[in-house]
Amino acid sequence: MIDRARRVKSIAKIVVIVLNFNGKHFLDACLSALRAQTFDDFQTVLVDNASKDGSVEWVRAQYPGVRIIRLSDNLGFCGGNNRGIEATEGEYVALLNSDTEVVPEWLQALVQVLDSTPEVGFCASRMIRMFDRYTIDTAGDVFYTHGVGGKRGEGQSMNFYTALGPVFGACAGAAIYRRSMLMDIGLLDEDFFAYDEDIDLSFRAQLRGYRCQYVPEAIVYHHVGGSFRGTSTASIRRIRRNTLEVLLKNMPSALLLKHGIRILAYYIAADLYNILRGHMFATLGARWENLKRLLRTMNKRSYIQSRRTVSLDQLEDIFTPMSVNKMIHMFQRRLR
Repeated sequence: MIDRARRVKSIAKIVVIVLNFNGKHFLDACLSALRAQTFDDFQTVLVDNASKDGSVEWVRAQYPGVRIIRLSDNLGFCGGNNRGIEATEGEYVALLNSDTEVVPEWLQALVQVLDSTPEVGFCASRMIRMFDRYTIDTAGDVFYTHGVGGKRGEGQSMNFYTALGPVFGACAGAAIYRRSMLMDIGLLDEDFFAYDEDIDLSFRAQLRGYRCQYVPEAIVYHHVGGSFRGTSTASIRRIRRNTLEVLLKNMPSALLLKHGIRILAYYIAADLYNILRGHMFATLGARWENLKRLLRTMNKRSYIQSRRTVSLDQLEDIFTPMSVNKMIHMFQRRLR
């Protein structure tokens, strides 16, 4: 009985999972910023995706208080973070990219929201570009009626989006989740490997009635594209593939029909845009993978839709209309 009590007391309220893949050059700034947090009831866990740059040995020497989970293979963003979640305890789980620096109040701001609003299942940080500290990377995620997710406020001045409020979802590069919510909706979909896995997780959470709150005081400076770069054929293929997977898995049939014309127009235009930009093999490869995985995707869809607890009106209220200019911007951003 005494041992059990001591064990419970020793479990930190939050586990912060820092995913790393050959990111040794980022780790000192990232881990030192975590060390300076005003909220101290947390454990930092470095999950290493089979790095070859000496990251693990360096962290062991420089940050002995950081727990390390070393994977023998690169499991991507999804598999790496999932292994970290599965191997830890704690009421809340924060995911943090290694190419970030958080302000000292980051965790405190996020925890205050979760502690005070039980209906909120997860929170989005205010992510700012590292080398342009007046420009927003993302102020939470949105999901457009054209059937694709995106970054709210991307490229705008950090003088905007200063108010606490609900958003569709959170960029998993700097987000916090209730562990109980993750156990309910499931972890990151490892079929995605990387890209749009956080949009998928946010959609599943919204379907189950969990709110996401944007917390502007939770400021994170981000080397945009530092951990993952979306310019290789493999990256573009995953982006195109995963974007459609999110839609097929999560969008209720009635809303697919309601917005079907604009969704179809967007996907045809986006694929043609990619092909004309020289990414034909990546684009066609993505669609071939969608086709090969269709049965598995539909099985996931059946399970997800059977557990939906919100009305269609509630769900549609958190979608964002997309203008033609925004559509063009989305095409361009996803090719960077």
